[in-house]
Amino acid sequence: MQTFGKTLTRTQMWLALAVTAVMALTFTLVGGLPLIVTFDVGLLGVATIVVLNHSSGTAFPEAQAYYPIYFATLAWQFIHFIEEFMTGFREQFPALYGADAYGANLFVAINMLSYAGFTLACIAFLTKGIRFLIAPMLFFVVYGALGNAIAHTWWVIWLGEYFPGFYTAQVYWILGPLALSGLVGSLKRAIVLTVGFGLILIPVMTVFMVS
Repeated sequence: MQTFGKTLTRTQMWLALAVTAVMALTFTLVGGLPLIVTFDVGLLGVATIVVLNHSSGTAFPEAQAYYPIYFATLAWQFIHFIEEFMTGFREQFPALYGADAYGANLFVAINMLSYAGFTLACIAFLTKGIRFLIAPMLFFVVYGALGNAIAHTWWVIWLGEYFPGFYTAQVYWILGPLALSGLVGSLKRAIVLTVGFGLILIPVMTVFMVS
């Protein structure tokens, strides 16, 4: 079996940061303010973790050890998507930030293409040693899991009523830190990073909210 470097080299770090920047630009152009205050903030978290991983020499897990928690978390994303789609998330989420509703085709396409990308990135990262693909993997874990838990919970608290996707997002309070721990070296570090991310994400989402 081939073996790959266990840590992120300087070159891999810069490539991962470049991928992160491209993702941020894409989300900004496609989704406008709603994605800037959510996805792009999540990508700041991704960039931070990439740099921390390199500077601390964090070792990555073996594929067989990490696949179960990563793909269990990704599988739950499909369940979460069902709740969002059936309860009007594509209309209510952009409305919070003064934007028009996303079309059903666009909403489905973005989510399905993203899930395919997250899957392929994980496989390539762990089995082919393409380490800069930690960027999309981390984005799924940092925002797709943890960000959904934080954002949906906060929207319900702030608005004082149900917000589409809230119920299934609660599972990410468990899955998110577990999935992140495999990429940052420990559950304790994952929890600290989760708290820090929440302390940044919540004020940004709140300040720019229009309703």
